[in-house]
Amino acid sequence: MALLIVLIALALVQLWGSGAPVHRDGWFRWWRSRLARFPALQQNPGLMLLAAVLPPALLGALIMVMAEALLGWLGILFAGVPLLLYCLGRGNFNEMVSNYLRYWYQGDLAAARTAAAPLLPPHEEEGTSPQQLHEQVFRGAAYCAFERLFAVLFWFILLGIPGALLFRLSALYAEEEGTDNSMAARWLWLLEWLPVRIMGFSFAIVGNFAGAYRAWRQCLTCRERATDEVLEAYLEGALGGIDASECSAGAEVAEAQRACGAQLEGLQALLSRSLLLWITVMALVVLFGY
Repeated sequence: MALLIVLIALALVQLWGSGAPVHRDGWFRWWRSRLARFPALQQNPGLMLLAAVLPPALLGALIMVMAEALLGWLGILFAGVPLLLYCLGRGNFNEMVSNYLRYWYQGDLAAARTAAAPLLPPHEEEGTSPQQLHEQVFRGAAYCAFERLFAVLFWFILLGIPGALLFRLSALYAEEEGTDNSMAARWLWLLEWLPVRIMGFSFAIVGNFAGAYRAWRQCLTCRERATDEVLEAYLEGALGGIDASECSAGAEVAEAQRACGAQLEGLQALLSRSLLLWITVMALVVLFGY
């Protein structure tokens, strides 16, 4: 049933471009504001975080149990698909990357920077050169793809809807906190630690194995690097050998622009192959797991 829920949710994302129809986070902001009225929670960031994300995750588990009790497997499907869609990342990832690349190939850095804003951390300093902008976008796009889909799928596969909700609400909480050293940011890093390493091994299988595996071993037990830095290291290994000739832009685009564009296009292709690998593994587990 988990595989069917994932396939239907991904099909709807392809149809809509994102899970936007069910992405309504006002209730979570209201919930946080209510909790903030309690002095005991205000004085204890860890307890505040726990109170904000754990009850909704448990409520998701209760909804799934009640749906199954009332409608059986059909109830699991009707409840699971919208809940998983809610847990997926916000915005249309492919559209954001495509908009950025269009302006990048045109040489309009100001418009490219504006188009890339949803892919970048909100408080990151703007790159002062085209190369710096590209590096920021490449790292931000990699993390955005991981956070919006692969981390959610990992926790859904491991713990079901409650796990996916726990991750998404933790990400929303950390985004609103806005500081890299906050309790919420550290908690989110812990939730991402295992799935990002599984993601890195996936890159090795569907990309340049030698380069990705070398980076994977170097980062395997690292406790210092941020998730986006680990992803960037994996991707540099997995995409080794890509050059300007693999860019889809026309010959009129400068060589440096083509090389950077080819790297970002290679990232999109690598992510698609990784997703196919994850779905294939899920299907094999379903077929031979009983």
